[in-house]
Formats: sequence, structure tokens, C-alpha cells
Amino acid sequence: MSPDLRPISGGYRILGMVRRLRPPLRAGRFWLVQAGVLLVALLDEVVLDVLGVQPPFGIPSSTFTALLLVPVIYAALNFGVGGAVGTALWATVIMVPDWLFISGVTTASAWVEIGNLAVLNAVAVIVGQRVEREGQARLRAEEALRASEVAEARYRALFDEQHAPMLVTDAAGVVTEANSAATVLLGTEVPGRLLSDLVDIPVAAILAGAAPRVPVGDRVFAPTARTIEVGSGERLVQIVLVEVTEEEHRAREQRAYAAQLVTVQEDERRRLAQDLHDDPLQTLTYLVRMLEHLTEDPRLPPELAPVVRRDGELATVVVEALRTVIHGLRPPVLDDFGAVAALRQLVDEVCVRCGISIRLRVSGDQVRLSAPCELTVYRVAQEALSNVVRHAQAKNARVDLHFGRQVVLTVTDDGCGIPESGITSASSAGRLGLIGMRERVTQLGGSLEVRARRPHGTLVRATVLSAPPGP
Repeated sequence: MSPDLRPISGGYRILGMVRRLRPPLRAGRFWLVQAGVLLVALLDEVVLDVLGVQPPFGIPSSTFTALLLVPVIYAALNFGVGGAVGTALWATVIMVPDWLFISGVTTASAWVEIGNLAVLNAVAVIVGQRVEREGQARLRAEEALRASEVAEARYRALFDEQHAPMLVTDAAGVVTEANSAATVLLGTEVPGRLLSDLVDIPVAAILAGAAPRVPVGDRVFAPTARTIEVGSGERLVQIVLVEVTEEEHRAREQRAYAAQLVTVQEDERRRLAQDLHDDPLQTLTYLVRMLEHLTEDPRLPPELAPVVRRDGELATVVVEALRTVIHGLRPPVLDDFGAVAALRQLVDEVCVRCGISIRLRVSGDQVRLSAPCELTVYRVAQEALSNVVRHAQAKNARVDLHFGRQVVLTVTDDGCGIPESGITSASSAGRLGLIGMRERVTQLGGSLEVRARRPHGTLVRATVLSAPPGP
């Protein structure tokens, strides 16, 4: 603060103090108190000085002044420090002439009277300030209480007007509050009941995020919860149920549609593989045999023998290519001997065709899986090895298949590794195969993990149940 402003601020402080000590002159009760002070002074004058009556039991006459404490304290309790100081000063003005101008007052009595009046004024200031502080504290408490009531009313209005069901539970999971939407959904007897009895899910699971969906009748809700500290170590949990019934229905329809597409695709692959095997492959095989017989026929002109031999070789190449296509569409060994035999055949074909060293390891008790599980395991391995060949630039790869309550297929390589963008945005850069793998695994209630390995390479892990989940 600058020096020029200090006198001004000091003057404001003095002015504030003067206003604080100003007595409540417009209050009728204040003047009644002053009349009481005047009555005490008159009694002191008439009884002690005029009539000469002395207090009994040897009580000093100066003690009579102590009666002035009654109106002073009453003024302090009712009017604060201003009323108390004004009353004390009024009493002082009235009592001073009693021991200054009336004869017979000794010096000792005068000092006693001075001490009484000093105590009287000190009591006025101390009690008045104390009463004012308590009054201000009471006003602040009342204002805080009113503000709290207003805030609670606003919260209650917002709480009740929310369209989403909202619940408040204690740490034990007992519902303490529920808005109107929650009572409509769960019934009017919601408060006082355990949340787990209402929605079959405990509060701890919702707080931990382990319950992404909460079914209530034929409706589905996504719960969100947060902890509220209310003091004294007490903890409440506020739960909001956001309805996602339509989203769940659409997601269920999309999953059913994707499953139907996969089924139709596999049926078409099976039919096409069967058609290629039964007609074109058999015809081409017969043609190869006929060309072989023709090259051995002595009646064939010598100049035509090389041509027939070359045509036979070309037909043989076409037969092998057609068999490869048939195996890619739907390997017969998968239906006849199961996933393990089909994976061995797949690994051998990729090793021979692409020159990559691939090892297959099978652990656990080998059993035949359900047809959907075997097909999913094979397709995931097929797509993963295809990505190794096309993108990884790897020299070695490994396929692990573990049998147990869950079947775990793991494909790893030592290539350049999959970028993070290829995992998070699988539809870009030709990564549609990842989407297909994830869809197949999800339909069986399993999970798919795709990540880069350290120091290099990629890991693909599919986990599915031994038997597909029921509808």
C-alpha cells in the first residue's frame, strides 16, 4: 500500500469502529435498559445517601454499584458491544456525581466506585464483543445452513429430474437414495436394499469396471460409478445407469449377421472346393494320365512327343495348383482328422512354398474340437501365416496349439513386427484379415491378441473355449 493511502485506510478503520460502538438509539428496549440503569442509580442515591440505610451483614455500600452489571449484560446480550458500551457509559455518567459531589465519600470509597465502574465498562466491552462474535458466527452458520439447503434442493432437483436411473449406496452396497427413474425401473422399495439384490451385480464390480452391462428385465444398461467422500471417513457411491438396450440389440444383430456371413462363406468355400475336386480336378487328372499314356504310345510321331510331354507337364502343374486352391478353400483333412492334422499340413505347405522355417508344437490332451472351434483355429493360423509371408519379412515362425479348458493358438515370428497403427486401425493398409480373425474368435466367446514382440516380430494369440457358447 502506498503512503498516501494509509491515512485513508486508517480513517476507514476508525469510522468502522465508531459505527460498531454506536448504541441502538432507535430501539425501544434499549431505552428501557437505560431507565433500569437510572432506577439503580436513584435507589443508590435515595437508599444509601438520603435515607442512610446501610446494607445488612456488613456488605459495603459500594457493592450496590454491582447491580449495574444486570442492565449492562442484558444490553450486551441483546444489542451487542454498542449497546453494552453505551449502557456502561450511561451508568458511569450517572454514578460519578454520587461520589464526587456528595459529602461523606471517603477516598477509599471513591476508588472502590472507580474500580466498580472500570469493571463495569470492561465487562461491557468483553461481553459485548463476545456476544457479537457469537452472533456473527451464528449468522454465518445460518447462512451456510441456508446455502447447504439450497444446494441440497438443487442437487435433489437435478437428481430426481435425471432421465437416467441414479442410485446412491453406502460402502456396504446398501441403496440409500434413488431418483424417480430408478424407482420406476426397480420399484418403490429400492432404498434400504442391497444393490446386488436389485441388479445381481455388487457395487465393487461396478466400481472396478468389471460389469460393462447390467441387464434389468428386457432392458440393458451401462453403469458408471464414482465415489463420494462425505466426511468423517464415510464413503458413498453414486451409480448412473445409462440405457443401451438399442445399442445392444444392434450389436447382437450385427454379431448374428457376421456369424451368418461366416457360415455362408464357409458353406460356399466347402461347396466350391467340392465342385473343384469332383469335376475340374478329376478331369485334369484324367487328362494328365492320358497324356502320359500318349507319350508312351509307339504310334505317336517323334516330332509330336516333346509337345505332348510338355502339355502333360503343364497339366500336372495346373492339377497341383488346383489342389492348392482346394486346400485353401476347405482342406478335407480338417473335416476328416481335425485341427492338428490340418495345421501340420498348412505348416508344411507354407514351408515348401515360401521357404520359411515354421515349427508346430502341440501341448495338452489332444481331442477333437467342435467344428466351429476347429475351423476358427485353422482360419486364424492360416491368416496369421499369410501375414507372416506377405508383410513380416521373417525367416522363422512358430505355431503353438494348447489344449485345455480353453484352446490357445499362438503364432509368432521374427520379422519386422506389426506397427501400432496396424493394430488400432486394422481396416487400413490391407489389414482386413485382422478384422476377420477377431470376428471369428468373438463369435465363439473368445479373445484375440495381436501385438509386436520384443525385440522384433509379431505375436497373434487366439483363445477360444473347447466348445462354442450356446445361443
